[in-house]
Amino acid sequence: MLPRPDTDHEISSRHGERGAALFVALALIIVMTFLGFGLLTRSFLSSRIAGLERWPAKTFYAADGGINAARARLRVRQTLAFNFNVSDFRGPNATASGQPIAVQVSDLAMTGPPRPAAGSQVGGGAGGAESLFVMFYRGRSNALHATTQSRRQIMATMSLGPVPLAIPGS
Repeated sequence: MLPRPDTDHEISSRHGERGAALFVALALIIVMTFLGFGLLTRSFLSSRIAGLERWPAKTFYAADGGINAARARLRVRQTLAFNFNVSDFRGPNATASGQPIAVQVSDLAMTGPPRPAAGSQVGGGAGGAESLFVMFYRGRSNALHATTQSRRQIMATMSLGPVPLAIPGS
């Protein structure tokens, strides 16, 4: 039997490709390793950034809580400054850990004279000559986390009313 001419050509061309599969496999392993290290580094960096943003965000929300507490106190006409602390509760037992966030809320100051509310009389317009008014106050809430020196300040203007200028019986 005589060998076919194209078979000899195939054997000689495959002889030069013997190490190509190993080279391609090693190149793919190296590329995948670099991609893995890149993704690992990116996830560590993202986790670190999230950790660094934690306290500034908590401090902002604590200052916002101060404004909300001032609004609640304004409804009962308490306009004096007050302080409170926000503790960090986390973990499976939810116990306070670390340094709390100190919140200071300033006195609420009127921003102008009381403004009459349109068509508002005590008793829904049925008798009584006393009109209702809307009053506007401005306040500031400062929050500080001493350990990280994260500070946030929020200023707000809030309204009270419509209410009578004087509380009956007081």
